[in-house]
Formats: sequence, structure tokens, C-alpha cells
Amino acid sequence: MANAITAFNPAYWMNEMQPTFYKESVALGIANVELRSDLKNGDTLHKPYRSALKDQAYVKATDITVQDVSATDEYLVVDTARIVPFYVDDLDKIQNKWDAVAEFAMDGMRRLNNVLDRAILNEYSNAKKYVDAGDVGGSAGSNISMSTSNIHKVFTRARVKISMMDVPMSDNFAIVGANMMEIINQYLAARNTVLGDDVNRNGYMGKFMGWNIYFSNNLPYSANLSIATLPTATDTVVVNGVTFTFVASIGTTAGNVLRGADAAASRANLIAAINAASGAGTTYVEPSVADREILVNSGIVAAAGSGTNITLTGYGDISVAETFTDGTDAWSAQTQHTIFGVKGAISLVTQKSPSVEFRVAEKRLGRYVYPWMLYGKKTFEKDKRRIVDIRISAASF
Repeated sequence: MANAITAFNPAYWMNEMQPTFYKESVALGIANVELRSDLKNGDTLHKPYRSALKDQAYVKATDITVQDVSATDEYLVVDTARIVPFYVDDLDKIQNKWDAVAEFAMDGMRRLNNVLDRAILNEYSNAKKYVDAGDVGGSAGSNISMSTSNIHKVFTRARVKISMMDVPMSDNFAIVGANMMEIINQYLAARNTVLGDDVNRNGYMGKFMGWNIYFSNNLPYSANLSIATLPTATDTVVVNGVTFTFVASIGTTAGNVLRGADAAASRANLIAAINAASGAGTTYVEPSVADREILVNSGIVAAAGSGTNITLTGYGDISVAETFTDGTDAWSAQTQHTIFGVKGAISLVTQKSPSVEFRVAEKRLGRYVYPWMLYGKKTFEKDKRRIVDIRISAASF
């Protein structure tokens, strides 16, 4: 006996869609955003600095040598416009269970806030000083392998580096990622001390070693992947949990990458797969929607590096791996940069803050939705003394 009555089974839709996760922004908590009032129109804000004066000995009845003084102009240009456009038809607006415009507009705003965050955190490259392994008991020129035995040294050395530049340390900040946050908590646990368990406004967590701690999953990351030898079929490359598998025939499995005629072709195919460039279905198979979201949310981009390397950049505590049959090809130079400094050192002018505009779609029943913003950022010459680049090894992430 085999009844066939599944047609009677109802299907239900939940009251809420699945959430889309975005990184929390810290930029507004540490940047100087007060310059916006000085740029009501135009696109350039000048902020010159003066030359340093020198003292000299005075000899009685001898003419004084008058020193020259000078001024150097610097300026911030508001020249970056970013937009997250989409379209919703009126028929969908009527028939959809959820308000698609509202949901996607909110996603667009969060995306733009992440862009601002990354722009500010990338200013680590303008710091006058840095802290690496040589400052905390390791080898100079190497990245810091974080542990509970050296975490306190990172903070004390950062303070020294800024103090060496004659910078007052009031209203300071330290940006930490997930792995550094874990090590801080482990360090404090052994001392019966607690830092904030919840991320508050703009990522603020509390104080540690005299620093105001901000949590961010947007810290700049980079790594190199060497592919000097033609990969073997079934060799894999894993980027932040997303697996790419080299194959001899492209097939249809998500994440497949054609191994190519040689190592150079294989590198090019993998770069295209990571970047969602042309070649989908031919040189690679697009990863799943969920996996592509991981790559996009982490801002991951691959590019041809020097020699036989692929350079990978992204944001956050990114983990990578590989299973190359050839034992010489591997990941290297896995680095995360974070900024310690004094609030306001990095200037941000959002001439058009992230907001949503609607445009009627001509010859259609619907609307174009444009979340967009216009901004500029700058670390002025004197302010470069107020930030320190902390160079972290990401090999253990």
C-alpha cells in the first residue's frame, strides 16, 4: 500500500528572512570627522604645516643669524564616490511577503559603512612607526606571533613608539581583531580581570594596558601563495573557509578550478575564481552563494604577485590553507596590520554620508534604489606621528 497524498501538505514562510551579516564599523570612533563643517562646498580642504625652529647660541655683541621659516601645504580631497544600486519592480513590491526595498537598502548602507571602515584602517601604511616581532622579543623584520606572553609588550612598545614622537597619549585607541581579542581575554583571565564581553557603539570594548580597545573584523590582511608547479587534480586552496579544487576537467562542482596547461595558467584560473572574473563555467565553477558572500564580505581580492606568487588581500582575521601535492608550494607572508594611536589622527570627510535615494524607472513600474556616499580621507604629515602600525602574523588564524 503506497498512498500519495503529499499534495495536501502546506508550505509556510517564516515571518523573518535569514539575516545577512556585516562587519561592525569602528571608523567613526577613532577618526577626526569634524572637518566636514569646513568643507560645505568644493572638494579640497587645505591644512599646511610649518617648519621647525632651531635654537642657537648668542654671543655678546655678535650679529644673530636669522633662520628661514617655511610652510608646506597639504590637503584632503573628497574624491571617492561609492554606490550600491539595485532595482525593485512594483509588482514585486505588491506581491512579496517582505519589503525588499527596505531590506536591501539596509544591506547597502552596511556595505558602504564597511567601505569607510576599510578606508580608515588602511591608513596604517602612513604610520611613522611600527611594532614588529623584534620589539617584543622576536626577530626584527618578522611579524608578531601573538601569545599571552607577549601581548602586554605589544601595547607597551606601541606607547613607547608614539611617545618617542613627542605625542601626548590622551584619548588613545587600539584596534584589535578576533584573534588578538581572544589572547587579551586569555591574558586577563589569568588575572581575574574582565574586558567588555559585548561590542558597544563603534566597536568599543573597554580599556587594556591604558588603551581604549576597539574590536574590528576589518583589519587589513595580505598573504602570498606560491604556485610554481602545475597543481595536481584534487589539490585544493582554501581561502577563509571557501575551498577551490583544481581539476583536469571543469565539471559542475562549485569551486572547481581548471588546472590549466602549466602553473601560470593555473594561477590565472585561480585568481579569476577568487575574484569572480570572466571564465565562470569554463576555467572555474562559481562557488556557492554562501561561499561567495564570505569572500565578498571579507573584501578578498587575488592578483598576480612577483614571480610565481599570487597575492591575496582582504579584511579581517582571514585563514588560508592548501593541500598541494608538490611540497614546495605554500602560503607565506600572512600578515594582519592593525593601528594603535591617538583619536583624530586620521581625518575623514563624508561630504555625502551613506544614505538612500530613489529614482523612478522610466518605462517601468518600479524604482531604482541608490545607497551611495561621497568621502575623502587623509592622514596629514604631523598626524602620521600619532599612529603606529602593529604587524601581526596571521599564519595561526
